[in-house]
Amino acid sequence: MTTVSKVTGSTSGHPSTRRKPYWVENTIDNSLFDPASGDTIQALNVPAETLVLCAGLEVLTAGSSSVTYDVGYGGDADRWVDGDTNATGHADLRTVTDSATTGLPFGNMVVFGSADTIDVTIGGADDTAGKIRVWALMCDISGSDETASNTA
Repeated sequence: MTTVSKVTGSTSGHPSTRRKPYWVENTIDNSLFDPASGDTIQALNVPAETLVLCAGLEVLTAGSSSVTYDVGYGGDADRWVDGDTNATGHADLRTVTDSATTGLPFGNMVVFGSADTIDVTIGGADDTAGKIRVWALMCDISGSDETASNTA
């Protein structure tokens, strides 16, 4: 057997031309527009060709009684947070249970091939009082050199 190396770059340090994860967040005061149960709030923009490593929610001001929050996107409305109560503090992140990602340390990562949004879905009751902070850790995965570097 022969091993053929087609790797590029160094094994020490990270070149400055390489992508780095970055943090985004948005604080939303639901008392200003009173979302109803079942409403979806588009909270964070996700550019095309982005890896979302994780996303979550912090309740800054408790919402109306019985309000719950889901955090996800169009393809999975509760990907990161599922039915978190309106108690102040950070929401528990959802444990992925599908067979493709069960047991993986980063099973909640999602690759977005096209632009989308990270959304909060209001559940349980109308939210006339809540203030939430939605956050995500993302990384640009668009090609930095999409020409073939291996010609043989």
